[in-house]
This record gives sequence, C-alpha cells and structure tokens, in this order.
Amino acid sequence: MKEEAEKYNYIDIIHQKNQGVSMARNAGLKKATGEWIYFLDSDDELVSGAVKRILDFTAEKCEWLIFNYYKQIEGTEKRFKNKITAGEMDKYQGKEAFPELLEEQLFMLQCGKVFRRDIIETNQLYFQKNVVYGEDIRFNLKYFQYVDNYVLSDIPVFVYHIRQGTGAGSAYYADAFEMQMDIDKEICYMVDYKYHLSESAKRKLNRYFYFQGINTAAAYWNVWTDVPLKKRIKEIRKIMKDERFVEFLEKEMAYRDINGLDYFLLKHNKYIIYYYVHYVYTLLKRVIAKEKS
Repeated sequence: MKEEAEKYNYIDIIHQKNQGVSMARNAGLKKATGEWIYFLDSDDELVSGAVKRILDFTAEKCEWLIFNYYKQIEGTEKRFKNKITAGEMDKYQGKEAFPELLEEQLFMLQCGKVFRRDIIETNQLYFQKNVVYGEDIRFNLKYFQYVDNYVLSDIPVFVYHIRQGTGAGSAYYADAFEMQMDIDKEICYMVDYKYHLSESAKRKLNRYFYFQGINTAAAYWNVWTDVPLKKRIKEIRKIMKDERFVEFLEKEMAYRDINGLDYFLLKHNKYIIYYYVHYVYTLLKRVIAKEKS
C-alpha cells in the first residue's frame, strides 16, 4: 500500500491504534474528500470491473447506490450470487421497499453500497464505537432516513467471504435472538418516527421479524450443533416464549399470513414438531416436483 500511495497522490494511508472496524471507517470518513464513499473490508474483495461499474452508476440522480454481491465460503473456490429480485438498474423513490431490502440481505452489509459524502457530513453520520453486533445495519438505518431516491442493481460488485464455522457454538451467537431484537428495536424506531411506512410495508416488515425468530430457532436446532442439546432446546423455548416473538406471531395470524397449524404449534412452544412438519412437507414437495418433471 505504501508504494501505491507514493505513486498516486489521491491514496492516503491512515495509521492509528487498532480500535475496531467502526473507528477505522470513521477515520476514513473524516479524511475523505470525494463526492461518493465506498467501504471495503479487509476480508472482502471487489470483482473485476467493479470500480468502473460503480462509477457509471454515480451519474444517476440519487442519494444511494446498492449493488448485489457474491458469497464465498473460506477455503472454497465456488461463489454464490445473492438472490434478489432487482434487475440491472432499478430506481426507487421513497422507503416502501425497505422490508425487501432487509429480506434480501442488502441492508446488513456496508460493502456493495455507495454513499454520498455530503449526506454523511451534513448529518454527522458515523459508526458507533464498541458495538459488538450490527454496526453496518445501524449505520445504514441512519443514512436511509436522508435518502429519497436510490438505485438497486443485481450486478455483484464484491465478494463476501464467509469463514467456515464462524459462530457455531461460540459466545458470539449465545444471545443471537437478543442481538437481533436489539437491532429490530432500532428498525421499529426508524419505521415509526423517520420512514413513515404504509401499513402494507409494515405487514411485510412483521413477517421479516417473525422469520428472524423462526430462523434463529432453526439455527439452534440444526446448525449450531456444537452447543449441548439441552442448551439448544432451552434457547429455542426462550425464543418461542419471548413476548416480542409472540407479538410477531399474533400479527402473522391476524394478517392470515400463517396457517392455523403453524400458529398452534408455535403458540404452544412446539417448535421441534413445527420444524419436522415443515421438513417432511418440503421433502414431499421435492418428490412431487421430481415426478412431474
């Protein structure tokens, strides 16, 4: 990097004590002079031609550019494109598509997004210090309140490297649901007081919250298998009894977005039965689809 900085006067290397990724980004924000800001973490990489693609899109009149990305498990060569519904260049106005951005995992990461520096500076937007989980989405939530127009593209511009075994049975995931609920609290605040979403969008958002509980329970049951069985069952039951999850569940039933059997099983803390009912149902669907083909 030192050689590159000597060659190009627009490269500035910042030396500071290691204080975590948030403080490193904040230092970069304070030094930045360009019109647009892009963050690239040390364990991620840009795809070939990404910079030119991003520059082409900056000609659009908008406050935010959101690109897709590849996922690659550490130690493997295969890349998987994140599945989203957008085309090469979809233009959005307002915030009604916010639930879809969450659901399609486009709001969780900093990489792949291009921010206007004037919005960040004018509104003094910086990353929170000493945040253990979700520093990216917390920043994005604050930034999004100042966005009226944005562009969403299915074109991947970076590779998100996933470390094998990260979090499996570790302390990092010991309070997974609680950490999610902490972020959801911020999401709800923004939705109620800053974004002013329609009832239709709030309905989609409730479904997102609901599936966070379902998916975390599923992870405890069949992904984080290094955790003792008793502990996993205890955590699943805790999620099912949590008043916040119960509220999401009740709303799903009121919206008629889940069936009566699912509601009964989850309401009565029978998640394991719920899990295997859906497991068998999925297998049957695959068999039927295979026979039809």
